[in-house]
Amino acid sequence: MKKTGVFGKIWIGLMMFFLYAPILVLIAFSFNESKSRALFTGFTFKWYGRLLQNTQIMSSFWNSLTMAFTSAALATVIGVLAAVGISKMGKRARSAVMNVTYLPVLNPEIVTGISMMLLFVFFKNLLGSELGFGTVLIAHITFCLPYVILNVLPKLRQVDPNIYEAALDLGCPPVKAFFKVMLPQISSGIVSGFMMSFTFSLDDFIITYFTAGSGYKTLPITIYSMVRKKVNPQINALSAIVFLLVLTMLVVMNVAEARKARRTERGELSVRSGSRAKVVLGRSAMALAAAAAVFVVGLVGWRNYQNGAMIEQQPVLAVFNWGEYISNGEDGGLDVIAAFEEEYGCTVQYDLFSTNEEMYTKLKSGSANYDIVIPSDYMISRMIKEDMLEKLDFNNIPNAEFIMDRFKQTSYDPTGEYTVPYTWGTVGLIYNTTMVEEAPDSWAALWDERYKGDILMFLNSRDAFGIAQKLLGYSQNTTDEAELLACADKLKEQKKVLQTYVMDEIFDKMEIGEAALAPYYAGDALTMIDENPDLAFVLPKEGSNLFIDAMCVIKGSKNKELAENFIDYMCEPEIGKANIEYINYSTPLQTVYDLLDEEVQQNPVSYPDNERVARCDIFVNLPDETNKLVQDLWNEIIAE
Repeated sequence: MKKTGVFGKIWIGLMMFFLYAPILVLIAFSFNESKSRALFTGFTFKWYGRLLQNTQIMSSFWNSLTMAFTSAALATVIGVLAAVGISKMGKRARSAVMNVTYLPVLNPEIVTGISMMLLFVFFKNLLGSELGFGTVLIAHITFCLPYVILNVLPKLRQVDPNIYEAALDLGCPPVKAFFKVMLPQISSGIVSGFMMSFTFSLDDFIITYFTAGSGYKTLPITIYSMVRKKVNPQINALSAIVFLLVLTMLVVMNVAEARKARRTERGELSVRSGSRAKVVLGRSAMALAAAAAVFVVGLVGWRNYQNGAMIEQQPVLAVFNWGEYISNGEDGGLDVIAAFEEEYGCTVQYDLFSTNEEMYTKLKSGSANYDIVIPSDYMISRMIKEDMLEKLDFNNIPNAEFIMDRFKQTSYDPTGEYTVPYTWGTVGLIYNTTMVEEAPDSWAALWDERYKGDILMFLNSRDAFGIAQKLLGYSQNTTDEAELLACADKLKEQKKVLQTYVMDEIFDKMEIGEAALAPYYAGDALTMIDENPDLAFVLPKEGSNLFIDAMCVIKGSKNKELAENFIDYMCEPEIGKANIEYINYSTPLQTVYDLLDEEVQQNPVSYPDNERVARCDIFVNLPDETNKLVQDLWNEIIAE
């Protein structure tokens, strides 16, 4: 028995460790001096201070709290009434209703999210309403409702119906009898249903993402869209605060519940004087936890108010951009959005996406309306083909004349009527100088047997095939089936030396030396090199992908002139310089380039020479049949 007890304790200890170790690491890194998720460089409280100044995060957190409380409260009220009604039904009717009730619980969230989005888009087209707070609230009530019903129904079955009937016989009105007799007996089920609804609503991402439209962001959506490069350490700070607050409340509630249960078991009808101090202490702790919760919520709401989330109506410009892709005032830089709002007397509704495909899907579905979007080259050509973009009035964008010649007419926008380039860069090799025997200069390094198990590869079909195409001497926009099959064979051959396929995980793995070689984007490589000086970047001799992200105005924009003013503002020399210095990508504007430090101008990572650039291809949107072939081949490669 003793051995079993020790084993049990060890087992529980291991379980607790694996459950809570990641949370403890997150809390520890909320005090990290640098932005690295892998290297702890020093202790600081600065991220907690910056958290309170971050408009985007605080606004999203406030939205999450208000949505969770509102949807949970409404779902609880509706769920309790529904549970009472179901309990009074006949056996067959109750069984049928319960089967329907289980559907949202068993249904995959993505199916629920997409189906509700389609319903809301239908009503949007029919009634002219927009997706936002209201549609998210309806969606959250819908998926929370079953949990309330399933928590309350068992409690209703435990209630002696004779007590309720006795109350009615004694002259108590039905409604009063319900609140005085029934409600106290099912209160634990109601509280459980409310807490589950609150938790699920606060944590939900998938359903919210599909039903939020544009402009309304909860914290999970904001976090998701911010991980294109790295999770902002302010998110770590926020997560630490929320975790510790919830943990405190749970401990206090559980202790109080345990004490109440012990008193009930002993049949104590009153509190003895000897235990009164403990009761007072327990109640004081609960009051303190509640006060802490009110303080945090109130502080978030106040900061949200101060940051302008509750200001009077102004012209609204809706912008859809990549995460961490504009100077936001951190580290003494310029807050570009705030500066534009002040100069033009408007409000910028600034939303984020993490992939071109995610952005395209949201626009194409009709669930969101934006004025400006900043996609990549191949996606732009697709959007032009599908008539999703407005032609620009360059009279409103005078700074466009300073675009470098090589970016004025491109393969994705041959006439130059739809876009103004925002940034550009190349895909190359980032490698650890302490782990490779000699500096690589070819994509062949990603097939080198000497580094077996230390090589990372893109988990992205277009980029992965692009590397194989350059290595084999093909165009990265080839539609030749034989060439694509040859590339697939080359990628299959590579699998035996790979550690894994990754995307953003490249940051952590390269920074802490878990891998020797990886392909990645030049601007992000500079960010990694700042964190780990042992890293270096090279543009392979075979050439690579030269990518361009450009600013476009969406077809049907209600604020086209203001949108063009925004594009022009982003091309202002000082504004462009602030953006480039923050994101580390390359500028297509000569006026901005001239303002950069000479060290930056001469950096071959950001600004490779013309000879190497000439060997690079700009992606364009491929024919549907080619895209399907590439995706089928890629699925086959990954599955092997």
